[in-house]
Amino acid sequence: MLARIRRIEPSLWTTQRLYSIKTTARKQEKVSSLLKYFKKTKRRKDLTDPTHPSNVTFLEICQFLKDYSQKTHANVTDVDIHNPYDVVKAFLPFQRRSHIIPNVKIWGVSHNGEGLAIIPKSMYASEYADSENVLGKYTVLMIPKTVPGDKVTVLLKMHHEFYAEGELIEVLNKGSRDSKRNERMILCKHFQECNGCQLQMLSYPEQLLFKQNVIRKAYQLFYPNLKLDRELGVVNPSPLQYSYRTKLTPHFDVRDGKCTKLGFQHVNNRGKIDVGNCPIATVEINEKLKQARDKYLHGPPMKQLTLRQSMRVDHNTGEFYETALEGQSKVITEKIEDFVYQFDSNCFFQNNNSILPSVLDYIRHHMRQLKTPVENVVDTYCGVGFFGIALSNFHDKLNVFGIEISESSIKYANHNMKVNGLYPERTRFILGDASNIFGNEEFEKSGIEGKGSVVIVDPSRKGSDELFLKQLLQFEPDMIVYVSCNVFTQARDLANFEKLQGDNQKYRVEDIVGFDFFPQTKHVESVAILKKSVST
Repeated sequence: MLARIRRIEPSLWTTQRLYSIKTTARKQEKVSSLLKYFKKTKRRKDLTDPTHPSNVTFLEICQFLKDYSQKTHANVTDVDIHNPYDVVKAFLPFQRRSHIIPNVKIWGVSHNGEGLAIIPKSMYASEYADSENVLGKYTVLMIPKTVPGDKVTVLLKMHHEFYAEGELIEVLNKGSRDSKRNERMILCKHFQECNGCQLQMLSYPEQLLFKQNVIRKAYQLFYPNLKLDRELGVVNPSPLQYSYRTKLTPHFDVRDGKCTKLGFQHVNNRGKIDVGNCPIATVEINEKLKQARDKYLHGPPMKQLTLRQSMRVDHNTGEFYETALEGQSKVITEKIEDFVYQFDSNCFFQNNNSILPSVLDYIRHHMRQLKTPVENVVDTYCGVGFFGIALSNFHDKLNVFGIEISESSIKYANHNMKVNGLYPERTRFILGDASNIFGNEEFEKSGIEGKGSVVIVDPSRKGSDELFLKQLLQFEPDMIVYVSCNVFTQARDLANFEKLQGDNQKYRVEDIVGFDFFPQTKHVESVAILKKSVST
């Protein structure tokens, strides 16, 4: 991995110490070959992108070493934590011996919510490697379900290039003031085993602070030159901290041709855990989960279920009531503020509708601050039309134009336009690639110009691309709203956007805030507001 990193922009890697590239490349190639079947980050193939999860982890570890060295007056660098081939091989699954390390202190936390610790390699690795690779060397541990200040007993597991996985055996200082842990906050009996939540042992203010620090870390790594007049990354709380999640996808465990368990992945990779109730899911989804367990367990083999919150209409009274639907081809109905949205259960839609009004209020606030009236909302990556439709009532002459690459999503976007009674001459949703929206023939025919326009950018986790950012800059909207489920790619994209402007900086980042869409978990959504300078 390090050989790849060297080819990426050098300014991003200032925390690491250079050493022989040829020797390192050979070592890394050998280790990477050994680990390729055990990679956790299979969704993104762009390994050379600095925001790829494996590269973010490496950067995070380098920063952790710097902080640790300052606290302990040590001088530990990435050279000192490299795991040699023989040690990596010895700790592969199904062949490693049991190495339990007592009294390990958690010094930090990763953006994935895993505690970070560091131990001398001499505590366990002497039998697997020569003294040159053991004496004076260290191992960074990433340990789920731990928080800074914990003192824990840990089982050593898989070793990667620059860290090792650890399994929490016991917390030795529960209730200590040195630790942020408060186990009275844990509501789920499966928390210690389930990989769905990471932060239940933290108070809610501590969870919000953790997520603000993730946002700050992302911008420190990928947009260090950012200057804001406001505090970076303050996270807006969710109105609901439990019973908020409107989608659940539990998986089955199949043995001897029958479904024996229905639940989620074990945090320590021990298959599935059987879950009868998920506290972060809505009441209706948990009721449907119970019904599904009664229906499918001990029956023919299945892979997973899709459970989604929905609304039903009583046609006798016209009243709405909440329910949950099971299946991958059901039509889901959700109501946010005054608008109704319908979509296929496979379509993307945010999974915490209690916080969506807060996000919309935040965007509208900034729209009202613009010097010129807003005439158009351009909804890129529009999905089923949520942002465009939700903002369409900003005033009664607003134009909305959305684009989406998913055919099923755009079908429902146009359906939702009709369901909500929006004027088709002022509301359009088209099928197409958001990366080329401003060069799209239908968009050009719309006559929408940058002046008087607000552009919503809400891409997938991999973020946007240079083609889109160049077109966005040429379009020159009055305001850009960048909504992101991956703050690391958001920071990268905004830094690239600044570079594309060169000496003529037309836009400035006015604010970056977080929204806690997923309490009790590591995830945070970030929203950046960019406004065009008045002088331009």
